[in-house]
Amino acid sequence: MEKRDSGKSDRAASGDGSGSPAWLPASVGSARRRGAADAAALHSGDAWGSLLNSLRRAGDFLHGTQLPPGGEADASGYRHLLVLLALGIDEALRSGDPYEPIIAPGNVDNVLKWGMDCPDALYVGSAVRGDATYRVRGQRGSVRYLGFQVMGGIESTANLVADDLEIDEDGRFELLLSAEEQPGNWMALTERSSSLVVRQFFYDWDTEVPAQLEIECLKRPPPAKSVSIGGADEGSGTARQLMALGEFIEESLRFWWDIEEMGRSEGLNAFREPAARTDMGGAAENVTVWGSWELADDEALVIEVTPPTALYWSVALGNQWWESVDYAAHQSSLNGHQAVLDQDGVFRAVVAHRDPGIANWLDPGGNRRGPMIFRWVRADGAAPVPATRAVPLGDLDRALPGGTRRMSPPDRASVLARRRAAVSRRFGR
Repeated sequence: MEKRDSGKSDRAASGDGSGSPAWLPASVGSARRRGAADAAALHSGDAWGSLLNSLRRAGDFLHGTQLPPGGEADASGYRHLLVLLALGIDEALRSGDPYEPIIAPGNVDNVLKWGMDCPDALYVGSAVRGDATYRVRGQRGSVRYLGFQVMGGIESTANLVADDLEIDEDGRFELLLSAEEQPGNWMALTERSSSLVVRQFFYDWDTEVPAQLEIECLKRPPPAKSVSIGGADEGSGTARQLMALGEFIEESLRFWWDIEEMGRSEGLNAFREPAARTDMGGAAENVTVWGSWELADDEALVIEVTPPTALYWSVALGNQWWESVDYAAHQSSLNGHQAVLDQDGVFRAVVAHRDPGIANWLDPGGNRRGPMIFRWVRADGAAPVPATRAVPLGDLDRALPGGTRRMSPPDRASVLARRRAAVSRRFGR
């Protein structure tokens, strides 16, 4: 793992004061209200120059000696820079006023990918504050997993699964968020609360319907005490966000590179022990098992696991920047509804650059290496660690049981067509 630059700013090392570290997209939005830059930095061009210098350093990192050369590696790196720029700009332009909340789509979707986003997910949410009281009204929909999470910066502070809510026969419910405990459906806020994150995981992409949600602020402190939400004047706020945008791009680029390099140092084509990373934004009920893969053109990776009974489970491939592989154009992920189990109850998947004719093929989409992640949500018992075997592609038939489900090219084409249509419906872009 590359040694970090000790000359980085304190903000980049420890966050912006709101609990959002500089590698997190939310740091760009919150920078408007925090930091030392003022309108003079905007007028002089110093803030803009800071952003350009950060972009230059990020580009230098991409063609450094630590990265593998090659067309697909170069393309994925520079495309990832565009993704980070888009994510940061989106954060800067959103108002995000927690006293005028709105349930809005997350900026991570099927185009803007970050932090090994889940291919089954639709992320939505709202800014919140611990000194206010909120009511969320909703219609449950039919997504397999609907989870609510209160965040304090990057750390998860409260989790609730919709299946545990009091919901009427029409699927409607109300959920209160406040510092004081409330009867019925309730989530706790603290002085550190900064956002409500809602995860909707689809199992059957063709038929499941997302929840319909809205939020309102029922109680807030007097305007004189909440003026800091408006924060800086327009010039100062914009200057701070320009500088924060550059820091976010640099820090996020290096952060996920370092994470993947750390994983690779612990072994390739293998999974590690399960963890619920609530300290890094994970939901408490969502246990993940992470591994790193790397395959040559003539290799295949066989993954085997007996799935426990779970509310939801899935496996997905990513690239070296921790973006999920394009799951609309490639079967780069499978969930418990899409996967085929063998007669012995074992899920066997094959990662390979060419379609091996196996139903549970995981397609890297032209990438040569990256993370692979199982997600186990409310699994019955301990989350299992899948077994793996790297084999020559020509020996794959001998490595799999005779009854392993196959898939013909026409059937594969049909599956991919349905995936593209479902992802288009989910995101509308």
